[in-house]
Amino acid sequence: MTPETVRAMIPLPDTDLVPPPELFLHQSYVHGQAHVARVLVHGLRLVAATGAVQETQRLWAAIYLHDIAREHDGRCKHHGADSWRRFGRLPETHELFERGGVIRTDYPAIQAAVTIHCNGEPPAGDPYFTLMALLKDADGLDRVRLGDLRPELLRHDETRTMVAFAQRLHDETNYAIKPGPDYFARLWPEALRIMRSLPALALAQKARRSL
Repeated sequence: MTPETVRAMIPLPDTDLVPPPELFLHQSYVHGQAHVARVLVHGLRLVAATGAVQETQRLWAAIYLHDIAREHDGRCKHHGADSWRRFGRLPETHELFERGGVIRTDYPAIQAAVTIHCNGEPPAGDPYFTLMALLKDADGLDRVRLGDLRPELLRHDETRTMVAFAQRLHDETNYAIKPGPDYFARLWPEALRIMRSLPALALAQKARRSL
């Protein structure tokens, strides 16, 4: 399983995978389209690394929604719940998710993950724990942009191997790609280039696939 094969499980063009800039209430490089696009890259890599392929479409939808209702870049514990409520008023996004493989019975899991991503830890034993933890870790990896990522707080061993990649993805693409409808289409090839340039990570993925 590779990030490319996980990406292929979402039957949409790259241009549809992250929200357009106008969908964000607060448009910024800190929590806007660029951030969400990087989180999606991390999410795809985490699914490949952990084997949680059953969460692919739900994780994509949760990443898509998680910051669209933010009103500022400061600490905020309610924007996840606000984003889910805003989703209810976005019929075009409902239709997009359907085309991307999300079904209505996925909504409770997506709601749970989006709501908790900014407000506490996923409770052990929760039926949606896997999705919650994947979103928290994918989002957490992009804290490299803030300079305060603490790897010991990440929830998967696999995530802690991805910190160097997260730093390079941010440093080599942030501000280099302008927000717009083709943002992920331009970011994804750069992400693949960086993945291939980190031989230690490539060897680790190859070893996991051989198990």
